[in-house]
Amino acid sequence: MKKIIALTTVILILTLYNYPIFDDKKITFAVIFLCFVMIIFSVAKLYSSDEKEDYDSVEKEMDRLHEDNGIFEYTIDGFYFKQKNITEFIKWDEIISIYSFRIPSPFSERKQSGLEIITERKSYEFDYNVTPGIVRLTDQLYNYLPDWEEDSPMEINNFGLEKTKLYERKPLQ
Repeated sequence: MKKIIALTTVILILTLYNYPIFDDKKITFAVIFLCFVMIIFSVAKLYSSDEKEDYDSVEKEMDRLHEDNGIFEYTIDGFYFKQKNITEFIKWDEIISIYSFRIPSPFSERKQSGLEIITERKSYEFDYNVTPGIVRLTDQLYNYLPDWEEDSPMEINNFGLEKTKLYERKPLQ
């Protein structure tokens, strides 16, 4: 980008120094105009955003998140996770239900969000912002639990807590 700005500036200076380069002044005006346009758009693009949000970078980040185990280790029977120097194991068939939640913050526009996994023994909450490997966990839960509910309604309580049921174990018949 900086090379384009430098090259365009050199062309502009040479055009202005040798003003009537071509026999027709319209061509010279067009060259000057195009140089100004290139400089303006190049500078705007250069200073507009520090983050690169192009398709390839987003795809690479999502691929990395889907491959990152984080605090989780997966087996055929379930998964281990380690929090606060304690390692726990959750079996796939012990999971009763899974909810996605979003909790509003009174101090900012951001909402805390994550997964709540309810088992026969205990309830676990994993926050999307602070739990490494939660995207991979979601993928594994989707693969190992057969009755994943993708279009379930969202429930909102009086405090603004939004909960969506993603999975509920079917009763044995």
